[in-house]
Amino acid sequence: MSRKFYPYPADYRNTASLRRARRGGNVFTLILVGIIVLLLGAGAYFAFTDNMRGWDAFTDFIAKNCLENPPSPKTQPAAEAATPATVQIPAIEEHLAMPFDPSSFSGIPDVVDAVTPGVVGILNYQKKTAKSEPALAGSGSGFIYTENGYIITNHHVIEGAEKLQVSLADGRLVDAELVGGDVQTDVAVLHIDAAGLKALPIGDSKKARVGEFVLAIGDPISADELSGSVTFGIVSALSREINIEGFVNEYLQTDAAVNPGNSGGPLINMRGEVIGVTSAKYTSAGIDEFGQNISSEGIGFALPINNVTEIAQSLILNGSTVRPGIGITIVSYKEATAAVPVPGVYIYSLTEGGPAEAAGVQKGDRLIALDGVEMTQDQFVEAIRSKTVGDAIVLTVERSGVKQDITVIVGDMNQMRK
Repeated sequence: MSRKFYPYPADYRNTASLRRARRGGNVFTLILVGIIVLLLGAGAYFAFTDNMRGWDAFTDFIAKNCLENPPSPKTQPAAEAATPATVQIPAIEEHLAMPFDPSSFSGIPDVVDAVTPGVVGILNYQKKTAKSEPALAGSGSGFIYTENGYIITNHHVIEGAEKLQVSLADGRLVDAELVGGDVQTDVAVLHIDAAGLKALPIGDSKKARVGEFVLAIGDPISADELSGSVTFGIVSALSREINIEGFVNEYLQTDAAVNPGNSGGPLINMRGEVIGVTSAKYTSAGIDEFGQNISSEGIGFALPINNVTEIAQSLILNGSTVRPGIGITIVSYKEATAAVPVPGVYIYSLTEGGPAEAAGVQKGDRLIALDGVEMTQDQFVEAIRSKTVGDAIVLTVERSGVKQDITVIVGDMNQMRK
């Protein structure tokens, strides 16, 4: 006799629970059908009326609550504890100018119109006597680095000033505060409080190419009569290492005409970006057969903007840039001469009152070693730069055929003067 299989248990002890399960399933089904009917009815209402905003709300509701799978309340992360608000110091980058659209420039006049509002004149006032009022002692140029009032110029433009003013392109004359200066790189930063300042976009001097067109803009000769003068030229060379007043820096060379007063002004490429800070020029090409000076033409130098902004940001954030040094200039002789009987590295000059002079180093000493290690001229310079202000170093020098060790305390080059 075959056994009959029931789809549900036939045991009387399970029939009650079966009926309850069936009733629960029916109720759930009815509720689900009711919700679907309600949603379809609402959708039909919105679809057949002009209330499109309501229809959009309905579809958003369906998408968020029916089509998405929000996390279960048990899996939702706990609310984060409230943290006290902190005052954030705005980054320098937040106040830099946005690049121009080069396609908007149809020629050089368009570039000039775009950048001229960001070029400024710098007026340096000094006292002639201890009791006199500061009087105008010199002037130079600069440019607006950030829209909140930071201005970049050369250090030699503001050196010795007891009062500084900035002449804006719109004619305003504003008192300026010296933020800081770096003697070695000849960079200084000023700050002014003025509205409506137009900062200039900063380019990439590493991308500069020999032969590309550039503009030098500034206030040559004087801060008023020839203010805003524009000269045109090309980048003549890259990475020229030039010694100016004992400090060797890297420069872009240009043939754009520059004169006293252009110092601190921007060197602009054809995208309207600052790629350099005009700083110096050759004034003499030598002496002719009659003993007359031969004027040089078209040999100007600008500090690469990548180097300048690195120093400028340090000055803005810290007020200074510490540069280890001992106050000497050295020169290397490869061959023996009557004046230099032994080839090697020699002390060419010393900063008055500098660490080396104070320790007893003398001009003409032959530099043999630093901390017992013999070095070339370049290696010696790099070794000093790697030190920290306050470090003690031992220089081994030869003077009149006699070797001696001299201990020198490394100082800050910004505190020294040639």
